[in-house]
Amino acid sequence: MTRRPVREVPAAVDLHAAHSEGTAAQPSADLCGRVREDILSCRLQPGQRLKIEELRLTYEVSTGTMREALSQLSSEGIVSAEPNRGFAVMPVSVFDLLDITEMRVDLECKALTAAIEAGDDEWEAEIIAAYHLLQKLEPELRVRKHSEWREWSERHRRFHDALVAACPSPWLLRFRRTLFDQARRYRGLSMKQSGTPGRLVQHRKIMDAALARDVPAACALVEAHIRDTSKNILESLKAGQRSREDQSA
Repeated sequence: MTRRPVREVPAAVDLHAAHSEGTAAQPSADLCGRVREDILSCRLQPGQRLKIEELRLTYEVSTGTMREALSQLSSEGIVSAEPNRGFAVMPVSVFDLLDITEMRVDLECKALTAAIEAGDDEWEAEIIAAYHLLQKLEPELRVRKHSEWREWSERHRRFHDALVAACPSPWLLRFRRTLFDQARRYRGLSMKQSGTPGRLVQHRKIMDAALARDVPAACALVEAHIRDTSKNILESLKAGQRSREDQSA
């Protein structure tokens, strides 16, 4: 009786190893989210060089995975990648802040208009809930509890996301979210310098106008809110620049 040839095992082992190597460098959504959060909250400072070896130890991942995560974040515009120089957190500038501000005014008002026109009872309920959670933190922020800033930032995002959640355009919401994140990075820098997250008194008026389905009033209030916040951040940027100049003098 002729025996069948035995299949060689190493080929299967090599395929598994190749698969493992191929997936090892793929960044997880959790890793990208952690690094993104550290950049947006300015734990990783604007302009800071991002050294792969240091970061992979901090985030406990492989070199390839860390590199891929930074590459992905560079496509979002919060990390810069330069040939032969590696990665760095995107720097901040007055021009960039003003550009973001103008684009945010345009996209936020368009998304809010569409949301007000399409919003239902669930949309209204989420706005009210998000506003309630945001306002609950105001007493703590008035005494400048640093531990509350991250929670405030998350609740602030939830409130503004709730306002536009009923907008039926996924592309509009995607671009609007990108600009919101860029503005949040400037806001985080301002909070570190001034010790306050900015204006907290306008959200109730924005909510009331949106729930009343008053598009002109809601858009005017959102525009004023964005511009006031931008003005506060601009003042913080200039104050920080003067401080650095005094220290180097």
